[in-house]
Amino acid sequence: MTDMWHGRTCLVTGGAGFGGSHLVRELVDRGARVTVIDREAIPGKPLEDTGVEDAITFVHGDLRDGPLVRSLFADSTFDVVLHLAADPIVANSLRDPEGVVDSNVRGTTTLLEACRLADATPLFVFASSGAYYGDNFTPEPIPETQDPGPAANLYGPSKAAAEMIVRGYGKAFRIPVTACRFMNTYGPGDRHESRLVPRALAQLAGGIEYDFGDRDDGSTRLDFLYVGDMARAYMSAAEHLAAGGSEIAFNFGTGTLTSVMDVAERLSLAYDGRAREPRFRGVRTGPVRQKRLDVAKAEALLGWTATTSLDEGLAATAAWHREAVPAL
Repeated sequence: MTDMWHGRTCLVTGGAGFGGSHLVRELVDRGARVTVIDREAIPGKPLEDTGVEDAITFVHGDLRDGPLVRSLFADSTFDVVLHLAADPIVANSLRDPEGVVDSNVRGTTTLLEACRLADATPLFVFASSGAYYGDNFTPEPIPETQDPGPAANLYGPSKAAAEMIVRGYGKAFRIPVTACRFMNTYGPGDRHESRLVPRALAQLAGGIEYDFGDRDDGSTRLDFLYVGDMARAYMSAAEHLAAGGSEIAFNFGTGTLTSVMDVAERLSLAYDGRAREPRFRGVRTGPVRQKRLDVAKAEALLGWTATTSLDEGLAATAAWHREAVPAL
């Protein structure tokens, strides 16, 4: 890290959420002046757990509200915009695909338009996703040069579309932009039980059957990135832009594949030292799903590497959950 953050004015969209709250805490600790906009109120959100509410400006609102977003830029000059706000829940993209696409794409466009019209052009860091690349079934790491691929839901395509719009605004209006593509972030503060780690912790705390349903047979192999490493990645990408860098996308991950069965087994041990047998009731009908990203560019150009091992990250997440959600 450099000292560029001291006194910098930063707008973090989605900053009351899981990943956003960790980023906000990092920014505040580095001396940045932070404004958060989120369509969810703070109470009960991960940001409340960070204890930085008195150190930030919080705006309750939706990015699709153009007048509200433009008023933020009229009232403040932002040096850096870190755009994390999105609907990231895959189940939502199956239940309400139009709503998810509208939130992820129109919200991004409205924000970029406010940046375009601002008196001073901010640096713009976009939270993309490994879902940009679609489904994958080979263990080879995916480079940033790979095109977007087909997916089984609308979340990935919505993020790919939003990223293309970010890049378009960057080129057409000379806004310094870059996109951060992440893999399967986990860590303290995540309560979305549609995801593997929060679902496992909810079951462990509830003393119920360690059952992960029929969406997977346990063999899927993915790259799991700790949320603290993700927060550092956003900041490294912004520092790259501040230094005049022009790379439009970076992959971030550990570069290691781990099966969801293995993660569930490790998390059980991390939670209370008990070895449980996770139940995955899906039936495999094709090749094993596998996805990891090639992170060589982030290492070479940003000096960024993931520093938290899976076991360390799961232990920290389990410790947070034991305190936040006492076992029954």
